[in-house]
Amino acid sequence: MHYNNFELYNPFISLDLIVWALFAGFVLASLLALYNKRIIGGFVKAMLRDECLSPETAKTVTELGYGSDWFIKNALRTDTVLRRFVVRIDKDADGAGSSEQPGGGKKKRPPKHDAIDFTTARFYIPEELKYKADVRYASRGTNIITFVIGVAALIAAAFAAIYFIPDLIQLIDNFITQMKTNF
Repeated sequence: MHYNNFELYNPFISLDLIVWALFAGFVLASLLALYNKRIIGGFVKAMLRDECLSPETAKTVTELGYGSDWFIKNALRTDTVLRRFVVRIDKDADGAGSSEQPGGGKKKRPPKHDAIDFTTARFYIPEELKYKADVRYASRGTNIITFVIGVAALIAAAFAAIYFIPDLIQLIDNFITQMKTNF
């Protein structure tokens, strides 16, 4: 389309590309929210359910039922939000445990990819971070059904945008042209 008052031509960018890129971004954000609330949140809920709130009650990933879960192990291994709530206790060669600073702390975070022996490492959420962890990983409203409904709504919105935005721009262009001729 040609507009009298707008220069919107770019051979590399089209309305379709912009709309579908936004659609992909929203879907990716929804997937990440679903992952964060359901997978990571399930692990946090298991820790809270089993009352892993101190070094004495800390449990291994296997004891919590996540022994073969790559996502949980990866989230515990890297510098993520989860590591701000979960504290790791490692067993030394002499059987004594060494612990991180509670809550991870911004100044004393573990290295980005520290090696963890998941067979012996135990994890807990400090009592003072229990409420924050529970609120952060609450899974209310985040499930597969809401994700599918959200994606369907986004598809409808994308097609509506592709259909209506050119007409809306033409309407604005006509309005500006009319205003110019009247004044």
